[in-house]
Amino acid sequence: MGLTIHYGIRSRTTSDKKAHSLVESMRQLAMDLPFEKVSDLLLLEGKQCDIDDCRDKPDNDLSWLVIQASQSIKCPWNPNVSRSVSPTHIVAFEAYPGPGSESANVGLCKYPKEIEWDYRPIDDRKFQEGRRFSWRKWRRWLQQHGHDQFLPPEEKQFIETRKVKTRLGGWRWGSFCKTQYASDPRCGGVANFLRCHISVVTLLDRIAKLPTIKVEFDDEGKYGPSNYSDDYQEAYKAGREPTYTWHEGQYDVQALAEEVGDWNEMIAAFVGGMSDAAKASGMESVSPIQGFPNFEHLEFRGSQGEHLQPFLQGMVKLAEIEQAKFESKA
Repeated sequence: MGLTIHYGIRSRTTSDKKAHSLVESMRQLAMDLPFEKVSDLLLLEGKQCDIDDCRDKPDNDLSWLVIQASQSIKCPWNPNVSRSVSPTHIVAFEAYPGPGSESANVGLCKYPKEIEWDYRPIDDRKFQEGRRFSWRKWRRWLQQHGHDQFLPPEEKQFIETRKVKTRLGGWRWGSFCKTQYASDPRCGGVANFLRCHISVVTLLDRIAKLPTIKVEFDDEGKYGPSNYSDDYQEAYKAGREPTYTWHEGQYDVQALAEEVGDWNEMIAAFVGGMSDAAKASGMESVSPIQGFPNFEHLEFRGSQGEHLQPFLQGMVKLAEIEQAKFESKA
């Protein structure tokens, strides 16, 4: 949780050699910006790109990059279910903006045209009512297809491995970089945050100018292009959902500094409320914002926000309930 830049990169090229050259050009653009560190070009293939293999090896320095390189696709028989698809080929580099910020992983990947997906009736949306499996629908289907109506959906005859098209053609990349905690006073405060955040946005803007490349990104700091609501306060008061629309980037440094200040206050208040509720039940809530030297000040400022009052009041009630449970057991 925290102010983040989400981005996607695609290229029309069909050439492996050209894709490698494009990512090297992206890397050179990063070298021209005030990133604290830019890695060498990374070329990964086959097993090296397997997301499951990386999860089994958390000490692997490239695990996070490979995990971010995976793409999510929806299940054809239930759009509420999705799974990650590992690339077959990764060309990428890591750009580290500075202290407190996440690394911005940038590159291009190729993905398999299709994958194997185990089909189970219990996952099939046509057998569900709401989000629960419907035995009524299942029995009706069994009767229509000449089966014993008391057969369970776990029977092997109903489970099969299917080929599913990924629709992840061409070379592409999707990732994100959380920059908010670069504003920690111990890391250099707002000045450090501005350097980190603006470096990432500027890199994406420059990458978008490369041939065959298309870049889309959503900057929660509103410095670059972003998707946000202009009517959230009115919506909150009216008890309705806010309207989200795309906005061009502001590219306003002062506005960005104010935005991260608002985010710090909001998250400090949110985390403070969660922490109080967690302590009442004998647990502990941990967040990077709690390490800020001025956390209590941020928490107090954030708690004054009208839009957070329902959440904070809910956390107070939850803490009281959990505390009462704890005392009754003592």
